[in-house]
Amino acid sequence: MSLSMPVETAEHDLKSLLERLHLGETVTLVGDEGAPLALLISLKPEPSAAKPITDWDVQLDALAHQIGQAWKSDKSAVKTLEEMRR
Repeated sequence: MSLSMPVETAEHDLKSLLERLHLGETVTLVGDEGAPLALLISLKPEPSAAKPITDWDVQLDALAHQIGQAWKSDKSAVKTLEEMRR
């Protein structure tokens, strides 16, 4: 699931929003002008996953793939972060 919603909407019911998300699902928070301001990514483990996480690289690659599919900007996430650090 990948949602997009105004910051004010998420602010009023953040707890409920986070409870609905599953591991790796995202919510893009947008400002008044409709520009993306933040990306929430659920890190909540699946309830049925009783076995411990043993291969972080595989899971991080899967999460990176999901984020890449949801990414809407012409700039890459790496480029955006580089600009924010300046």
